Formats: sequence, C-alpha cells, structure tokens
Amino acid sequence: MELYIVRPGDSLSTIAKSCHTSPEALVRRNQLGDPRRLCPGLSLVLEGKAGAAPAVTELCAALSPQAEPELADTLLPNLSWLCIQGSRLTAQGGLNLPEQEQLLRLAHRHQAMPLLTVSNLGQGGFSPALAHTLVSHEEAGRALTDNILKALESQGCRGVDLSFQYLYPFDREAYSAFARRLGKALHSAGYYFFCSLAPKTQATAEAPLCAGQDYAALGAAADRLILLAHGWGGAFTAPQAIAPLDRVAAALDYAAALIPRGKLLLGLSWGGCAWVLPWRQGDAARPMSAALAVDTAVAAGAEIRYDAAAQAPFFLCPGAGGKRRIIWYEDSRSLLARLELARSRGLAGVSLWPQDRLYRPGLHMLQSRCAGEKLV
Repeated sequence: MELYIVRPGDSLSTIAKSCHTSPEALVRRNQLGDPRRLCPGLSLVLEGKAGAAPAVTELCAALSPQAEPELADTLLPNLSWLCIQGSRLTAQGGLNLPEQEQLLRLAHRHQAMPLLTVSNLGQGGFSPALAHTLVSHEEAGRALTDNILKALESQGCRGVDLSFQYLYPFDREAYSAFARRLGKALHSAGYYFFCSLAPKTQATAEAPLCAGQDYAALGAAADRLILLAHGWGGAFTAPQAIAPLDRVAAALDYAAALIPRGKLLLGLSWGGCAWVLPWRQGDAARPMSAALAVDTAVAAGAEIRYDAAAQAPFFLCPGAGGKRRIIWYEDSRSLLARLELARSRGLAGVSLWPQDRLYRPGLHMLQSRCAGEKLV
C-alpha cells in the first residue's frame, strides 16, 4: 500500500488516472462517504506496486460481539490474538459474559487465539470502587478467579486480558498481588495471561488512569502487556491529538525499561474527537469514528493539516451556533507512524483497538505491513 495526500484541485478521476486505478476502487478502499468531493490534506490509501511481504509479528485486536461484521470478517484472518470485550463483573466476583459465540467461531476458524477481556467497567465507565472490592477482598477475588477459569473452559478461550483501569493509587500493591495470583492460577491451568496498561512515564505518576498500575510487577506476572497508548485527546480533555507520537514514544520507552520488549504489544487506535472552540475547562468533546471525521472534513471543505510532532491530522470547521470546531483524528498516516515505532523498538507486536468500527484505509495499511503470527 502507498499513500497519496490530496492537493488543491485534485479529483478522484485525476488521482485514479495518475495512479492507474479506478475512482470506484479509491472510494471503496478509502471508505469515502461522498465520491464527488475531496479536500486538501486528505490521506488516501492506494494499492501501490508489489513490494516486500508484510512483516510477520504478533497482531492482537480488541472487539466486542457488537463489532461491525465487515470489520470482524476482514480482521480475524490476520490476527494472532483476539481480546473479546463485553464481560461484566460484580462486587462479589461474579462474571457475566456477552453473547460471543460468533466471534469465538471466527477466531477458531482463523486460528486467532481468543482471550476473555476482564475489566472493571461499571455503569458510567471504569469503576475504581469495583476494582478496589475485587483486589482487596480475598473472598471476592478468589470467586472472580474461579469464575474466570470456569468461563475459559466453557467458552473455549485460551486466556485472559486483565484490563483494570482508573484504580485508586492506594490499590497499587493489592492490584499487583491480585494479578500475580490470577496469573499463577491461569498458568497452572494452561492458559495465557495478558494485562492492559495505561500509559505513563514515571513510577510515581498519580494520574487517575494509571496511578494504580505497577509496570514492573504486572510485567513479571503476565505473558503479554498491552500498552494502551491512546486517549490523550478525548471527551474530557483539552483539544489535542488522540495518540501523539512523541508522548506514545515516551510512554513506550518507560514501559520497555521495566518490561521485556518481547512481552510488549503497542496499542493502536483509530478514531477522533471534535471540540467546540473556544474550549474551556470542563467542556466535553464529541468522540467520532475516523471515517466520520473524514466525511466531516470533506463536507465542510476543510483543509486537513498534519502535526509533525504528534504525527496526527486535524482540521477546523464550522459548528453549531456559528462556533468553530477543531477535530483531531487518527488516519492511515498516523497508524503507519505508530507501526514503525513498535517495529523500531523491537516489540512483540501491536494490538488494535478499533472501537468496533471499520476504518477501511487504516485496516488496509495495517494488513499491508503486518501479518499476524499464528501461535496455535
């Protein structure tokens, strides 16, 4: 795959002619909502000339049973690991599973090892109180471990991805101890143990997202660690890139100093967020898919710019009530930059978090560069 950046005056027909393809192929490959219009700065994925074969690496993805069917059908054949999301925990250690039969069938058909994602999600997002109960009360933690083992056996999953986020800082040691006990139980039964990490750059970080995670302790307990290196820009932050490359690199280098690189998977995401300007502290932004961000830019006739430090696209466009919006999102260029970062650091591979939404150009770019190693 190759990239083409749209210039003023370009049209689909002129680009297609110069690149020896058809406008219809460009529309399909790049998931364009309006095939009649483009905007300057838009990144298009082209078929390109036959080049080197994709690098074989560990490729993981997190999907729920609500994932768009085309995304699951296209992604699963190329995966090493599939983290199935959607389970819910109770404070007593109960485990409620989603209807995941279809994803499990696809995973087994394509030899992608299915993992059950276990997280402290509550009604309004991640619940530190729920996590506190489960990691600090022995009876609840033991019940959860027993229920996880039963679920793995009944569902045919090959392991667990433990993704407890927004932990209380004072639960750091209790969470590490729980992870060690869970990992030991899983390994004794022949299962894999993954753990998802929020990004940080110092051991004493007290930010709510990462304060309760001890990288070294979790790295010693787990087989793989997924560094969720995205979310700097989001619904409750100031306007900024979703996964600025300079910050991703700093978080990755900190993690790699404490965890063997052969255990690390760099988390990748595609998506975006729109902020109303002028932004004030406390204003909420609107999350959106990468495909919607592109359609919004094209509809507004905006010029898409690319931040060199963040390695991410953004643009300004009109909003409701005459106010402007700034939209940052992830495209095939920024995805490629993060792939190259993971490769340059010698990681085990990458883990995609597509939020159940298809972004065809990003998927094409990913699959042209990575072939998931089959570990069955």
